Amino acid sequence: MLFDDLHSDALGESRRRDRASKPERALSDREVPLGPPSTTISTAVHAWLDGSTPERDVRRGEWSKDVEFWKRMEDDLAGRRRMRTPAYLNAQIMESIPRHAPQVITPWWRREFVVTPSSAILMMATLMAAASAATALVLRAPR
Repeated sequence: MLFDDLHSDALGESRRRDRASKPERALSDREVPLGPPSTTISTAVHAWLDGSTPERDVRRGEWSKDVEFWKRMEDDLAGRRRMRTPAYLNAQIMESIPRHAPQVITPWWRREFVVTPSSAILMMATLMAAASAATALVLRAPR
């Protein structure tokens, strides 16, 4: 079994050396089954689901749990197919849709300028940095 080395420190060095010494296996050798063999559906259940075998023939065997599962699934799906959206909810959805096309978004130079405390601190810090850089340039300039 191969493990991915998720450690960025040197703790996984021994595993890297072991992995490097082993040749790379073919992709088909690495395939992992999705579950134990009992999770596959038998051909009898497939035939019943397709409608070619009666339910009583499938229930006789060891697949009665599969038949029960698919019967419950069909009952649940039938109930969901009969569900309808309530009229009041449909009306609320239709009312929330705007009646007119949305207006064009105003350009940034025409919008209201809002200064939050964090943006004010950021602007002050930027101005202080720019002022100190300009002062340093002026003081070092040749006369």
